[in-house]
Amino acid sequence: MNPTAIATEHTTRAIERYLTDNPDDEPLSTLGMTADGRIVRLARHDECQRLELHRMLEQQLESLMPQELDKSVREQMFKNTLSTNALTLGKYHKKIRLDRQIRNKIKTLKSDYATEFANLNDLTKTRVGPKGQTQTKSVDLANGDCHFSNEFYRTHWKFKSNFKKGYNEDKNKFFLSNVITHQFEWTFQSKHWLLELPTAIARCKICNEETLDVLFTHHKDYTTDSFRKDFLETTVNGKSTVRIARDLGLKIEGLTVSYNNQEVESFNFDETPYVPRNPLFTVTVQVCPDPSVYCD
Repeated sequence: MNPTAIATEHTTRAIERYLTDNPDDEPLSTLGMTADGRIVRLARHDECQRLELHRMLEQQLESLMPQELDKSVREQMFKNTLSTNALTLGKYHKKIRLDRQIRNKIKTLKSDYATEFANLNDLTKTRVGPKGQTQTKSVDLANGDCHFSNEFYRTHWKFKSNFKKGYNEDKNKFFLSNVITHQFEWTFQSKHWLLELPTAIARCKICNEETLDVLFTHHKDYTTDSFRKDFLETTVNGKSTVRIARDLGLKIEGLTVSYNNQEVESFNFDETPYVPRNPLFTVTVQVCPDPSVYCD
C-alpha cells in the first residue's frame, strides 16, 4: 500500500471515530489533528499549538481528494471545498464519500457505454460558452451535426439547448445521457469542485412540439400525477430526463412548470396566447439520490 493510500485510510478512520463520539456540526476551523492521527478541538490546546494542529488536519483532509486528478487540481479542489459556507467535519466527510460514489457510477457508465463515449470524445469538443455555459459541439460536420449547451451548478442543472442530427449509426452513435454525464464531470472538474448531485434539473424554454402538446393538453392540471406521467413517459424532454436520472442514480420526486420564469400550476391559453416561436415554458424535475445507489 502506497503512503497516500495509508494516509487516506488513516484519515478516514480518524474522522469516523471522531464523528462517532461527537456532533457532526463541528466547524472545521475549530479542529486540528495530532501527530498520532487524533482529531482534537483546538480550544483545548495551547494557543501556540493550534496553528500546527490545524495545518496537520488540512494536510490530511487534502489527501482525501480524488487521487486520479493532478496534484494541482486536488489542491485547488480542496481550497474550493473549504470555502463552502459553514463547512463542518461531518459535511466534509459526506462530500468526500458522495464524490467517490459518483465517480464510481460514472466509471461504470463509461464501461457500459464504452463505444458511445469513445464516439462522443472523437466526434465532439467541449468548452465553456460565451455566457459560461458548457457547450459540446461537432468537430466535423461530415459525421453529423450537434450542439449541446447546458449549465451545471452544485445543486441544480439547466438544460438549455440540445440538438443532435446524424449520430445514429453504430460508428458514431451516442446518447444525450452520455453527453450530460460527460458535461457534468467536465464542468465540475474544470471548476475544481467535488462531484455533487443536483436537486433539480430544468428543461428550459421547451420548443419540442410533442412536449408543448402535452403542456397544452394538461394546461389546467400541471400539479397532477396525470401530467407527470404524460410528460415523463411520452415526451422527448421527459423521457430523456428519465434516462439521465436513471444513468446517474437519481430518483424523480416531482415536477414544476414555469412560464416566462414564473411558476404556474395551470395556464390560460385564452388570456395569454402562446407563441411557439418564442418558447417560454420550462419544466423543472425535482430529483434526489437513489438510496440503492448512494449510501450515507
